[in-house]
Amino acid sequence: QSIRLGQLAHDFGKVCVPLHILAKSDPLTWSEKNILRHHTTAGYVLLSYYFQDKENFAARVARDHHERRNASGYPRAIRLMDSMVEIVAVSDVYDALISMRPYRPIPYDNRTALEEITRMAERNEIGWKVVRALVGHNRKTKPACNDCTVSAEKRGSPPPGNLYGVFAEENSAPDTDDNNGS
Repeated sequence: QSIRLGQLAHDFGKVCVPLHILAKSDPLTWSEKNILRHHTTAGYVLLSYYFQDKENFAARVARDHHERRNASGYPRAIRLMDSMVEIVAVSDVYDALISMRPYRPIPYDNRTALEEITRMAERNEIGWKVVRALVGHNRKTKPACNDCTVSAEKRGSPPPGNLYGVFAEENSAPDTDDNNGS
């Protein structure tokens, strides 16, 4: 039950992010990226206040769902050790990859999305047990996560027009016909 609420509320802090940033199809600037990253802290503050509990699971998920095992995440760059939060974090990444986004009109196919998540485990950003559970869930036979093997072979490719992780210069104008001097 807790994990369901955590999954539903993990991006609650995005109510504090301006809509023009959430809907932007061009690469974000670094300052826009920092505003977007604030959704984790905002969600934690809002949910911990609502539940009157700083240790509430949904509030912690909102704050920590972008943290990683190797401390490469945000907002606190800590080592994510909570396996329940990690389940929500990995499902958030998977959902983002297989869904249409303003910055990527064509979603990843399932194979490529799972390969991206496998690469995250190879970099120790997420744990292999969660990856095996997700891969197993996507297989017809539904093996138990401890019995599921994950191939390191890469056969998929990201969709065309993918702007995830690409950032614009702070003062750059969009490339349009109006800007070419004609």
